[in-house]
Amino acid sequence: MSGKKLERLFQGNGVSSGIVLGQALKLDSHNRVILKIHLDDARLVEEEVRRVERAIRASKEQLEALKIRLEEKVGREHSFVLDVHLLMLEDKGLRAEILANIRNHRANAEWAVRQATERILDAIESLKDEYIRDRRSDIENVVERILFNLSGDRPFSHKPLPQNLIIVSHDFNPSTFAVIDLQKVRGLALESGGRTSHTAIIARSLRLPAVMEIRDFISSISAGDTLLLNGDDGQLIVNPTQERLEKVRNRLEEFRSMAEPVASQTVVPNVTRDGTPVFLLANTELPDEVKAAKRCGAEGIGLFRSEFLYFGRPEGSPTMEEQLKIYQMLSREMNPHPVAVRTLDTGSDSVLAGLELSGQANPSMGLRGIRLSLMARKAFCTQVEAILRASAAGKMEIVFPMVSTVEEIREAKALVEDVRCRIPESSGGVAGSVPIGAMIEVPATVLTLEVLAKEVDFLCVGTNDLIQYMLAVDRGNPQVAHLFQPLHPSILLCLRRIAEVAGRTEKPVRVCGEISSNPFYAVLLLGMGFTQLSMNPLSIPTIRKIVQEVSLEESRTIASRAMVLATAKEVGEYLINAVSQLVKINLAPYVKEITAPSGRANRSYLS
Repeated sequence: MSGKKLERLFQGNGVSSGIVLGQALKLDSHNRVILKIHLDDARLVEEEVRRVERAIRASKEQLEALKIRLEEKVGREHSFVLDVHLLMLEDKGLRAEILANIRNHRANAEWAVRQATERILDAIESLKDEYIRDRRSDIENVVERILFNLSGDRPFSHKPLPQNLIIVSHDFNPSTFAVIDLQKVRGLALESGGRTSHTAIIARSLRLPAVMEIRDFISSISAGDTLLLNGDDGQLIVNPTQERLEKVRNRLEEFRSMAEPVASQTVVPNVTRDGTPVFLLANTELPDEVKAAKRCGAEGIGLFRSEFLYFGRPEGSPTMEEQLKIYQMLSREMNPHPVAVRTLDTGSDSVLAGLELSGQANPSMGLRGIRLSLMARKAFCTQVEAILRASAAGKMEIVFPMVSTVEEIREAKALVEDVRCRIPESSGGVAGSVPIGAMIEVPATVLTLEVLAKEVDFLCVGTNDLIQYMLAVDRGNPQVAHLFQPLHPSILLCLRRIAEVAGRTEKPVRVCGEISSNPFYAVLLLGMGFTQLSMNPLSIPTIRKIVQEVSLEESRTIASRAMVLATAKEVGEYLINAVSQLVKINLAPYVKEITAPSGRANRSYLS
């Protein structure tokens, strides 16, 4: 398929999962050279001022029209992205700085715009907060539109496009989603951006695989090149060899089949070969992901990460009404299955109005999760009210994140009860009790679980953070990423203890971390006693097949033997051998995940 062209592999950051094959469509990044032109005549200076004013007005009109189209194509919950861009255009400080640059330096409008924005971008780049740094692309998008209108050009020519395209560019303006033919786009490969960028959020909602932060790759790609894009591993393979394609053919087919709509049907409970029920639920971040969850047969939303409802909102937190509309939709769509909403869990700045969080030296151990909610009580109670009201439409659950003490749970529960009592019956009231759960992701919680379990209705194991805190490893730091080991003996001991305590206290428990998505881990978890697994919706069909091919007794034997091994490497090798002998499906794509050093920069299913 790739002819005689040389295969090349580029590593980036996978921000939207999935694996696709397509042809490259390169978009002009418009990194134009802007020179300073000195203006001697005062009349020319004022004409440059008028040019800027006209360009800003034209940009606002274009964005307002695009906002309407974006809402029609991807939903109202994403159209607020362009509100952010419109707000930037209305920023009086930015406008005043641009006009001052023109008048004080007697310079051309293009230079004045670039000077003002570069100062802002330099300030943003100096911040350590990932979410704030991801806002850089929003500013660049707005500036590019102003420069387009100054030059008389027009952004992105929307000519008829061929099929199966993977867009290759420095950046991808979220407004382009409103005008491009999404039926022909299969993925995004970008130099800039991040997981919390608006483009990444929308890509996940549309189920478009996306890899960002790919360094120095655009010049190596020609329009029409064959590209293999892997959003799971953050890899882009240019002109993949036939051997490479054969290795991933099954995964390509699995992802393609998930993109095709299927007839809705009642989800039949999953059972092991010897008849043990296993519940497979979906982890979601965006409201639109409920469609993928239903299509993949999820038996509920095991964890809805609600913080993405807060990001990028110029007005601050979402209102109760805005949240209620989303939670009601999730509740109705998943009924009769549960929807567990994790209350706000973030340490990012500009998420809650009035709170300055960017100065935290170590946000992962700072003011986040339940700690943040108990400080920002108004926002917490607003979210709780929306969840409680939505329970009238179906089965809603509340999950407290980052719990470390009994006091936190009791204080949060008291606030929930206070909100419940204030909801008038005339407005629909609350349908029965809403179960309350706690995220088990801090070592202190594992050690005091017998006491903590008495305070809640169910437990959720957040393995991503539990591994990070238990092993003292920042999973986003490439220098120690190889130490992020889900199969470390200490992690297995934690998981076994959680399962045992949940059994003794008769509390339902589900595993909500990424490890649930891997067949080898899934069998291990089942053998430890976990019969509720929550994962990326696209992983559910594969895990369902695994569950149906193994027995509970076989899983218990595997877990028992894994527990006595000394290293993560030994456990991984044992699981590969033991599970491969039990199931018929191809497990080769998942082997690398548990044998290679973990971490974003090193994980690979493709090698």
